[in-house]
Amino acid sequence: MGEIQEFHIDKIELKNRAQQKFLLLRTAYVSLCAVICFVAKPQSVDADPVSPGGWTADIELGARLPPGFYYIDTATYLERYKSGGPRIDAAVNIPVFAWSTPATIFGGRLAVLAVVPELGVGINPGGGAGSSWYRAFYNPAGLTGIAWVLGGGWSFSNYIGAFVPVDTSVGNITALGGNFWTFLDIISIAYNHDKWTLSANFTFAHSGHDLGSGFQAQPDTAQVDFAATKHFDKWEFGLVGYGSTDLDGATRNNFGRFKQNQFALGGLAGYDFGPVTAQIYVTRDLEETNYAGYDTRIWARLVIPLGNPLAPKNDVIAKTQSK
Repeated sequence: MGEIQEFHIDKIELKNRAQQKFLLLRTAYVSLCAVICFVAKPQSVDADPVSPGGWTADIELGARLPPGFYYIDTATYLERYKSGGPRIDAAVNIPVFAWSTPATIFGGRLAVLAVVPELGVGINPGGGAGSSWYRAFYNPAGLTGIAWVLGGGWSFSNYIGAFVPVDTSVGNITALGGNFWTFLDIISIAYNHDKWTLSANFTFAHSGHDLGSGFQAQPDTAQVDFAATKHFDKWEFGLVGYGSTDLDGATRNNFGRFKQNQFALGGLAGYDFGPVTAQIYVTRDLEETNYAGYDTRIWARLVIPLGNPLAPKNDVIAKTQSK
């Protein structure tokens, strides 16, 4: 009988040891994955916000547009460098297709935005050893919002939507965007009066876990893009800028130990050609924390109204007769 009890006790001890061994192995595996996730990417550029800082500067998202379709294409070239660190060049193209619908909700105009960005990143370009270049489609996004006219030249809007996951080298190696969902909430205000235009677009971005690794790769971020410009006949000149900051921890900022923020200012010039409006602006970081250097960004933008093919025929006839 005693031998049976000893055998039973030994069996329980073996089972407990096996469970402890399993737990130790699982802990070691998770720790290894965590290490790989944020040290096995030597080419990482920085944990920039998924919504690139500055790209909506002087885009009056707060304005209530007439019903119709619009095409807005913003492109930028970025150079980032700090002594002792890598030189980073990036080219980004951000086409936006906007539909200001005829529908109104509580007096506000319903609008829909579709964004399909492209991104190329060079690390130490032309530097021989240690240089690399990556290019791919960036996370596309869809948003819907409502814009209200407040009176006195002021207007206000709120857009919600998301960036869609993409599994590309740009996200996996350079840590820009990636294979995860990012929820967006954009609150915008605009002022148009006496040839002055003021605008500010406040963006909150919340990213989910990476669909491949299961880790929280991208921190939540808050940012603002803003502009103050004056129109002289068909010309437009003014000040533009942006600021962004991490709100929490994730693998890309070492779980909050290296939270990033930046603030940039610059100047804008634009010209209204009639069917097309063209703008160019340049921004430079005045302050940055935990980036690989100060950014200089050169931006170019085209705004093209595409008309309103969905307008009722009676409206089209009336407009033609009025001319």
